[in-house]
Amino acid sequence: MTLRLSPLLDVAALHGAFATRRRLHIPGVLAPESAEALTAAMEAFDGWKVSVSAGGEAFELPLAGRLAAEPGKQAWIDQARVDGDQPRMQYIFDTRRLDLEPGDAPGDAVGEVLAFLNSPEFIAFVRGVTGDDRIDFADAQATRYRPGHVLTGHDDASAGKNRLYAYVLNLTRDWRADWGGVLAFEGADGHIEAGFAPAFNALNLFAVPMRHAVTQVASFAPRDRLSITGWLRSRQPVGPQA
Repeated sequence: MTLRLSPLLDVAALHGAFATRRRLHIPGVLAPESAEALTAAMEAFDGWKVSVSAGGEAFELPLAGRLAAEPGKQAWIDQARVDGDQPRMQYIFDTRRLDLEPGDAPGDAVGEVLAFLNSPEFIAFVRGVTGDDRIDFADAQATRYRPGHVLTGHDDASAGKNRLYAYVLNLTRDWRADWGGVLAFEGADGHIEAGFAPAFNALNLFAVPMRHAVTQVASFAPRDRLSITGWLRSRQPVGPQA
């Protein structure tokens, strides 16, 4: 199917809201049938890889269901732990790297996401919301956070990547904030300044750099946190990150 934005989006109003804090939660971003198709494909996909950079370890392993595809490697996953004393970014989550594996499981709605995010329709939409015509393209990965998965604090700045904005296209049904997986923004005083809980068919959009984290998904969370994530980027240098 062809993924589409909701026809009900008010870009002018969203632009005004975004300008206040340079971040915004946009509910109902996709047309309902697009959101349903994309979420169903995310839920059905069985070719995930677990991606780990934590406690001094870094690896990416194919999964068979929720276990390592190579039985001997399951211990790597079981033993992966974030080192809370380290300030550097660490993470554990499942991934499907859409920009690196365009032929992976061809034909499902997830396989259409990268083209949709780089379509004239979507690029015009995010330029309108941010007021920034420097946005040229988007990269993307599908992510699945299961209980225990986390992404520690960081600001997304990366030399040479020309990242302007980060986005999270939420595809998680019926989530509660106390299950974790919250996109949390840290203020200058070290407190949580704002947080966006996982939601269904909602786009979180925020400027780079901006310090944030994804809080650990609780052990008692009954379902997975599903999303498409990435950055809106320029083909031209964008200052200190260039």
